[in-house]
Amino acid sequence: KEALMAKIILTMQYEVLEEKRSEYFSVIQELKTHHSTNHFVEYSVYEVKGRSNNFTEMFLAHSEESYKKFEESEDEAADTLAEKLTSCINGKIKYATYTETV
Repeated sequence: KEALMAKIILTMQYEVLEEKRSEYFSVIQELKTHHSTNHFVEYSVYEVKGRSNNFTEMFLAHSEESYKKFEESEDEAADTLAEKLTSCINGKIKYATYTETV
């Protein structure tokens, strides 16, 4: 695939503290609303099957250009929500970026 046309996926994987689970879902709803206005990416959140409180956030950009525009479009509201999210997490967030190759 041509690099500029290849899809890009950014994932963030982490474990949520059991006592913060309901607060986490509240923050995720705010994040979904926030990211729904960003036409550069599709945003979704998944819980790992069989591993309660383990979640993956996924951002799908349909091109390298869209991904770069998404990165540039992140604002103070996104930063504030990210801080709220971090307060719900046990341990570190594992980040991975994937580029479509075929």
